[in-house]
Amino acid sequence: MGRLLRRYKSPIYGNYRKWYVVCGICTGLVMCAAVMVLWLSGNPINSPETYLTDAVLGVCILFSAYLYKDKLPEEKVFFKELMLLGLGIGVVGGLVYGLLLLVYGQMDCEFVERCATVRISFLEVEDSVGKKEAIELIKGYSIGDWAFIGGFRSAVMSVILAFVAALIFGESSKKSPLNDTLNKK
Repeated sequence: MGRLLRRYKSPIYGNYRKWYVVCGICTGLVMCAAVMVLWLSGNPINSPETYLTDAVLGVCILFSAYLYKDKLPEEKVFFKELMLLGLGIGVVGGLVYGLLLLVYGQMDCEFVERCATVRISFLEVEDSVGKKEAIELIKGYSIGDWAFIGGFRSAVMSVILAFVAALIFGESSKKSPLNDTLNKK
């Protein structure tokens, strides 16, 4: 197994771990700011995951990948490194966003009820017994559960967004069989 993994090993040119921690914290804070501006404008948070947080996460991952590549001496970064960078940004940003939801849930007493109502409206279970059990389960979620759902979903969404960033900004390894095939045409 180790031989197989070494075969596809590519060099890493920068310090992506430090970069994803710093950019992840900034991404989480920007996600929090976007949601808080929405809340201050009179729109309460009805769900731990929104299109707004997905859009902010996507823009931040793409911008961070661009800046990371731009700061490297040869502006050379590989697909694997950008995938790790995007995933790290998403995990750290998701943690910061989850903490915001935890604090917000303490301030807004109706947050849990609104999230449960929205989630229940998505249920399409035909079996009345199964639907009743699902509704009771969702109504039993606490503030911590909703905060975990929001943070975890942001982290999972970062995998897709990191893939997009890696496709846009990444370079393929010169020893890759795919690269050899593309260069022959």
